[in-house]
Amino acid sequence: MKSIIGFFIIVFIFISPRLTSAQSEVNDCINYFNAGNYGIAISVCEKAVRLYPKNLEAHLCLGKSYYQVGELDKALKNMKDAERLVVRKDVLAAIYYNIGLIYDRKGELDNALFNYNKYLSLSRELKNKRGEAVALNNIAVIYDKKGMLDKALKYYELSLKLEYDEKGKNPIYNNIAAIYSKKGNHKKAVDYFKKAIEIGERVEDYHGVAITMLNLGDTYRIMKNYDKALDMLNNGLKKIQKVGDKFWEAVAYEYLGLLYMDRGNKGFAKEYFTKAYTLYNSVGAKANAENIILYLSSNKL
Repeated sequence: MKSIIGFFIIVFIFISPRLTSAQSEVNDCINYFNAGNYGIAISVCEKAVRLYPKNLEAHLCLGKSYYQVGELDKALKNMKDAERLVVRKDVLAAIYYNIGLIYDRKGELDNALFNYNKYLSLSRELKNKRGEAVALNNIAVIYDKKGMLDKALKYYELSLKLEYDEKGKNPIYNNIAAIYSKKGNHKKAVDYFKKAIEIGERVEDYHGVAITMLNLGDTYRIMKNYDKALDMLNNGLKKIQKVGDKFWEAVAYEYLGLLYMDRGNKGFAKEYFTKAYTLYNSVGAKANAENIILYLSSNKL
């Protein structure tokens, strides 16, 4: 059962009118990124960084692009370069948040927690309630991954109290559901997952709905309701593929592998685990990829 962290924050602030040619290239990088052409975005922004190494926006765009293609060390380097160039606290807060996301994806939980806490401190200083809610959610995710479920639940509940946007509540309900599932209260987990899906559909958060459907499907698997599990996982997989989130597509394959393993179909289990392993590696999620190896070896697949 996997929790939802906040998504990447990118702040583009055109603060240096003298660097007009660099700014033009950064605009191109942003446009290519938004179009999903991450390779071209990287190429354009690498050129901008070489020509104008003190251009904040170039490092931010390049860091985000590297994150999307799983080049996490390069993403981290550019975010840290941006950190040294920033002068505004709101931008610095966003950079801490993004660095936390990168460490989280790398599986370096203590480093992720350290940066999420810095983001939390600055959000409070800036009286940014939405930022504070997101920070508390992401800190809870780390405690969740560390197995500190009661502490994670406390932070999720604090985040939920501060979150005023319906779309922002959707991932928190998903994460609370995941905690209850891990604690063995599957009925309560299903109720929270359904609530998250209901909110997500109402606010047209199709990405969040897809993720929550995958987690609900895995909960049905744990409850041994295999038909419901398969239906929910296949629907979630289709939706996440439309969104283009490769990490959560890998999660879908992992969940399907677990489902077929539980049903005794080792051939399908191995097929889905192999897909999950390949995709996790492609986005730099090494810790998740290592877990797949454990599934394959411990079950002699």
